[in-house]
Amino acid sequence: MSSQDSTTPAGRPGLLGRDYWLILSAPVAGTGQADIDACAPEHIAWLLGLERDGVLFLSGPLLSGPGTGPGSGVTVLRAADENEAGSIAANDPFVVKGLRTFTVHRWRLNEGSIGVRLSLGAGRYDWR
Repeated sequence: MSSQDSTTPAGRPGLLGRDYWLILSAPVAGTGQADIDACAPEHIAWLLGLERDGVLFLSGPLLSGPGTGPGSGVTVLRAADENEAGSIAANDPFVVKGLRTFTVHRWRLNEGSIGVRLSLGAGRYDWR
């Protein structure tokens, strides 16, 4: 993506300016760790399907902070708009089973760094 791309914030060359959808998930009152553990395999399978389809960018649980508990998490999706992102999030097995709720936030990725390590046989290759 060039700095001339229409998604790059005006007057801020060098920033990526790519929009994603951040899904902030919170446990429903009364949800316990046993509830989450029982549903986790289905939830993980759902996430891996989104990853295979190129929809999932990042995902993981929130382990501490205000209002966190079993079922708290953040997921970042690639979606056309807020409605599509919300529809995807509504199919999370934790949500379907009533274990957590979510909010949808448009999130702009401007800067950062991602490294990739590929190991083929005895060799190891790092890209940063």
